[in-house]
Amino acid sequence: MESLRGRIIRIGIGVIGLLLGGCQAAAPIHVWAPPTIQSAVAKRIAIPPLAGDPEVAGPLHAAMLRQQPRGDGLQVIALDAKTLESNQTIRLASATEGQTSDIALLSLARSSGVDFILQGEVMSTRDAAVRRSVARPDPMLPSRPNVLDPLAGIPPEIETEESLLRVSWNLIEVAGTQPLSGQPVVTRRLLGQDEAAMVSAAAEAAWQLVIPHVVQDQAQLAAPRLALGSAAIRRGNEAAAHGDWLQAEQRWSEVLRQRPRQHAAMHNLAVAAVARQDYQAARRLIAQALQLSSSPLYQDSAVWIEQRQRDYHLAFRLPDPPGGWAATRR
Repeated sequence: MESLRGRIIRIGIGVIGLLLGGCQAAAPIHVWAPPTIQSAVAKRIAIPPLAGDPEVAGPLHAAMLRQQPRGDGLQVIALDAKTLESNQTIRLASATEGQTSDIALLSLARSSGVDFILQGEVMSTRDAAVRRSVARPDPMLPSRPNVLDPLAGIPPEIETEESLLRVSWNLIEVAGTQPLSGQPVVTRRLLGQDEAAMVSAAAEAAWQLVIPHVVQDQAQLAAPRLALGSAAIRRGNEAAAHGDWLQAEQRWSEVLRQRPRQHAAMHNLAVAAVARQDYQAARRLIAQALQLSSSPLYQDSAVWIEQRQRDYHLAFRLPDPPGGWAATRR
């Protein structure tokens, strides 16, 4: 059996290792994600009037056309399916009054050179009474609103009204005539938001089905306590936690300049490189950090960095990087 002295030494070494480089912190980071269904970038996509509640379906159809993506690498040529009908001398019968049948729409789309049809149906719009159960704030502490949960801080047992908009979308490839995939999209109206803003948010979420988009993730940062340069590293962590990745990177770079073997700063600089989409630098830095320490955090970060790079390459249809993938498999 392990002696008491041996056990104490082992625990002591573990505690020292934790204080030197094993602690960690989290910071929000924005990264690119691929289209949820399939990319329609640089394609012609027809959007027919939505089925369902006309009071919402009409404004949402208009918002989809108005908010069609136009940024570099994100362009989509969105067409109102009703304009396709107006260019035809013969209009086929509609299965539902006020809407073109699927057969007619496919025929119109083919003759107009359309690549995809994005069909939507408003499933429900409702105001629901939601009972929130949250801890009462300590009256001695300053109030801090939670931007991620606008309802946080409401006293317990208070009922609030929140609106949910549920829309089911189907993407049809005109050449294949079959739906590629269906996807429900749920949009929640935030406090103080009017219905028009909620419809606009629903359109933005719907476009993410067919274009690359930015999502928020959580990055894990090394937060040593006793190692040389720890205080500066943790100040950089605080900047990253507030979204100031530029200042964070400057602080970690200064630590690494003074102490070239400070692997915690090296790890955090790898994460910062992901924030600016320099995946080559991120993978080089995390590999160097792993050469100096086999920390489980660094190993997890190596996989996370490569996964974010994979998503980026998939989002913009880029080839695999030189050397391929090392930490992940698909």
